[in-house]
Amino acid sequence: MQDLSLAVVFAATILGLYLRPFGARDWQIAAIGAAAAWLVGPLGLRAGLDAVADSANIVAFFLGLMLIAAGADAAGLYARTAALLRGRHSTQAKVVTVLLSGTLVTAVLSNDATPLVLTPAIFAAGAAGSPGTRRTALAATFTADGASLLLPVSNPVNLLFFERFEMGFDTYLSTITPAAAAGIAVMSAVVWWQSRRLTPDAAPETRPVSIAAPDSRPAVVVVGALAVAYVVAGLAGTPLGAVTLAGGAAMLVAARLGGSVDPGRVRRHIAPGVLLFVAALLLLVESVSAAGLLDPLADALTGLDERPALVTIVGAATIAAVLSNLMNNWPAALLIAATIGTSAGPHEELVAGALIGSAIGANFTMLGSLSTVFWLNLARQSGASFGAGEYARAAFLPTAGGILAACLVAAALV
Repeated sequence: MQDLSLAVVFAATILGLYLRPFGARDWQIAAIGAAAAWLVGPLGLRAGLDAVADSANIVAFFLGLMLIAAGADAAGLYARTAALLRGRHSTQAKVVTVLLSGTLVTAVLSNDATPLVLTPAIFAAGAAGSPGTRRTALAATFTADGASLLLPVSNPVNLLFFERFEMGFDTYLSTITPAAAAGIAVMSAVVWWQSRRLTPDAAPETRPVSIAAPDSRPAVVVVGALAVAYVVAGLAGTPLGAVTLAGGAAMLVAARLGGSVDPGRVRRHIAPGVLLFVAALLLLVESVSAAGLLDPLADALTGLDERPALVTIVGAATIAAVLSNLMNNWPAALLIAATIGTSAGPHEELVAGALIGSAIGANFTMLGSLSTVFWLNLARQSGASFGAGEYARAAFLPTAGGILAACLVAAALV
């Protein structure tokens, strides 16, 4: 009876995140689902509190990103990025600019930084209802996950596998990075091709963009220092949450050094609901996992280990992508890493496939990646609404192409 009740809670939560009944927000649905799973599931009070405590680092990571976003906005970085995009007169040119800059930001500062940097700038440079602006905004979130496999520090999911399976930085660069580069190249090509099919806007987008910003040089210095800190911390095993919180504080200080800071604008970047969403999803998955409801999927994953490399990688990527889009890629990655780690061995093919599916494969739906949740919230704040069906249709071809390319290259190198 407990397993049945928990399965119903889990399915209802996932369905609710897609349908948002009664106008409920994502964090409200996740919190209700997590509380119900905690109540009817096998976790006691202590185990549930431990699960919540285990989410502290990732919650701190996202809070730090919000502070970085607030500081970057106050320092005028968004306004300058918007001016750069405004100088691109066609949708194709804007999409290319976003893909290139998004790949760079993602590789160095993680996929969660990309929507925070680019989304406000995109909607500041163009009308929220314009097809060209919407397509450019979609390119930002696609590249955030598509490029998030490039380095161990590009995605918290990468660091999870990197540390647990002791891959080594040279191993990652020689196997996963080339696969990631192939994936983002194919994904970007498809996104650019899709943008060419758009009918030109009836009128130029004339939303004004002020670039009379404070001195942005201190903020640029902080961005560079944070990039170095991420790499050093990632390799040293230092929790990213602490590094990111420190970076957020430093960015706010840099903004103040460059000029005045509006507290109201800073507060608009802080979304406590997203932090609760993160912790609630982890608690929900911990409850489901503790009940053994996902054991059949775990068996399927481990059963791939003795297959040919390409079969193993594609199979693991498929399982990881499905789980990521059902329950979000962070808790899905926790489950998959724990499952693979139950048996001895490096499991190179399984790890490579799981990384590809958890990073690039998280693009299929709006729920697959926390960076997409950030992007969606920022788009809504800018007056743009994206439906689940609209997003999935736009994401399918680029994501499928990126996964296939990454799997083929990984199979040749692992």
